[in-house]
Amino acid sequence: MIDLKNMSWDDKLDLAMNPKTAATILGELVKDENIDIRSYTASNPNTSLGALLTLAQDNYWGVRVEVVLNPNSSSKILVKVFEYEKNLSEPHEAIIGRLYIKPKLPHIAKIIIETLFKEML
Repeated sequence: MIDLKNMSWDDKLDLAMNPKTAATILGELVKDENIDIRSYTASNPNTSLGALLTLAQDNYWGVRVEVVLNPNSSSKILVKVFEYEKNLSEPHEAIIGRLYIKPKLPHIAKIIIETLFKEML
């Protein structure tokens, strides 16, 4: 087992970026305090749906946008990101715009985006 706690930032970043990194390791990297590590983990095609679901509610918008852009994000994950954004006092325009064009986002969410956030489209 890899000891992520004693690993350098560079080594963790290499793991987060590598599409061959095991999903279990990526699942641990979602807890990293560094936003770069979490962002690259969110963009990794090998990140599990459970880990993406966790990252869908990350405090940093750059992590959430990577979740939206991840080709493996399911409709459930996209809805989770949408719900998080909708509840913010200032939703991020980049996330709203990218969510809106995702085919996996349910139609009702697109209607809500058109109604509440049309200026962001």
